[in-house]
Parts: sequence; C-alpha cells; structure tokens
Amino acid sequence: MAKAYVCRAAEWVTREAMQIHGGMGYAEEYAVSRYFLDARVLSIFEGADETLCLKVIARRLLENVT
Repeated sequence: MAKAYVCRAAEWVTREAMQIHGGMGYAEEYAVSRYFLDARVLSIFEGADETLCLKVIARRLLENVT
C-alpha cells in the first residue's frame, strides 16, 4: 500500500513541478523532466498502479477470509 501511495504522490509532485517550470519543464536539460520520467517508471516496475492496488486489495481480502 505504501508503494502505491508513494508512486502516486511522486507523479503528482513532479507533474506540479513541471507545471511550475512551464515549457522549460519539458526540456531534457532540466532535472525536473527527468524526475517526472523516473516517477512515472516507478509505477511500472511491478505493474501498473491499478494492478498493484488490486493485488493489495486481494491480499487483504484473503487475509480476512482465513
């Protein structure tokens, strides 16, 4: 659950940083564009956020059943 939250928070923060930087946020010369790409990749390593959330929910449900 922490990974899902952190991935979403990182994406939101970096998206806001790109908005603050305006067009320069998309330029590869600036670190903010790299941070955004890195934040987006975080959610892909173990699968999409939706898949991860479903896995977490399924584990919780199965723990409560047994």
